Amino acid sequence: MKRKTIAILLDGLDYRYIMDHLDQLPFFRRLYEEKKLAPLDSVVPADSIPSWTTIYTGLNPAEHGILESIDYLDFKNKVKGDYSLIQGNTFWDMLGDAGMKVFVFNPFMAYPAWDVNGLMICGPVFEGGDVSTNRSDMVDLKALPPIGGMVDHPKDKEMESFFERTMELSQKQFDAFLYYFDKQPYDFAFLGITTPDRMQHFLWRYTDPGDRTYPKNEKLRESVIQMYELMDKNMADIVQRYQDRYQVIVFSDHGHGRRCEKTFFINEWLIREGFIKDSSVRKRMIEYAKHLMLDFLDRIHMVESGTALFKRFSIAHKVKNAEYVFESGSEAVYAPKFDGTNPYGGITINRDIVTDQADYDELCQNIIERLALVKDDGHPVMRWVKRRDDLYKGTHADNYPDIVYCMEPEYGVDRGLYGRRLFGINAMHWIISGGHRYTGVIMGTRDDISSVGSVLNVHDYLIDISRDGD
Repeated sequence: MKRKTIAILLDGLDYRYIMDHLDQLPFFRRLYEEKKLAPLDSVVPADSIPSWTTIYTGLNPAEHGILESIDYLDFKNKVKGDYSLIQGNTFWDMLGDAGMKVFVFNPFMAYPAWDVNGLMICGPVFEGGDVSTNRSDMVDLKALPPIGGMVDHPKDKEMESFFERTMELSQKQFDAFLYYFDKQPYDFAFLGITTPDRMQHFLWRYTDPGDRTYPKNEKLRESVIQMYELMDKNMADIVQRYQDRYQVIVFSDHGHGRRCEKTFFINEWLIREGFIKDSSVRKRMIEYAKHLMLDFLDRIHMVESGTALFKRFSIAHKVKNAEYVFESGSEAVYAPKFDGTNPYGGITINRDIVTDQADYDELCQNIIERLALVKDDGHPVMRWVKRRDDLYKGTHADNYPDIVYCMEPEYGVDRGLYGRRLFGINAMHWIISGGHRYTGVIMGTRDDISSVGSVLNVHDYLIDISRDGD
């Protein structure tokens, strides 16, 4: 087996979507038929930031502690993590320390570039900044396409141009990687492409006839599959071009699919079950008015323009996320902001109030058992409910809520209140219609692809196959 490796991370590629479209993805189909394409589990929550960090470092999220998610509806479009632990601890750092010459292009969050045994080119995370490299003598920064964690927020009338720009940008990133890769001999190369994830978040509903917000837009109906076809073509080209000298491993950080169209009002459930006291009448009135407005905007297909007006008010972000409904220190139990309006949610026990360990254990078990019984129209809502200690072990396990749950993908968490309802609609689905799935994909030229199984194992796998070559 060849010692040299090319590793490519395609953000948001979904295993099930590929399986459903194999006829349109000839290279992926060939790998599947050769048993060189397999599912790859993500982390909890299945978000890019914790997953990429795990892939880089080999640490689970409770060990590295980075659990941020990207809020595309945040008015500032920023994340505020400290990603310094990535530097020096990645698979390319370890391979470089072992004497291998490495080339790293567009590693999401790994910014600015640091000294590696070779060449590193990276872009800013989200808050602006220039493209960075450790070898300015080798790289024409002005000639590079945009790279890094760009966050577009296209409106409906801008979607066609957004699609065209994103497709063009994707190809330019591949081309730039290959241009610099061919300039020097490398033992290991890594390429990160984030555009599939960005595109699916905004364009999913245009391609999914089962989506309640599916519009009649012929030009965008094939947009998602066209992105997958572009990935398929580039992977085929890279394998064909380098397979005599390199083993090629392609993987995603998580999957993608239709984002939740329903919401579960977790605080209302906690009130009904007697775990927290009812909120004030004033707060309920604010929440009721908010959801009444969102329901109305949803019915008249004006969520985007209506919420744009609402954002002008300083209180808007706090009201949107229901941060004022229950103060975290006032109740023994509360629902923290954990993963946005997504299937993963959590419940925290206030240890300043529940001090006895036996009481804590009993309360956790009681919540878990009762939460697992939640149904909507007779159908179970929860896929699983766990204590955080049963999820991951690590020094940063406390970054997780005491109890973590995962709902069916059609449900997302809403920490607000809407009368006495347990379930509502996700009006924001009109704006962000694609959401993450737990199962991504791994594929490539090796016969042991299916043994990887999880992003938790990618770091060690890349090091093992690149060092040992067998």
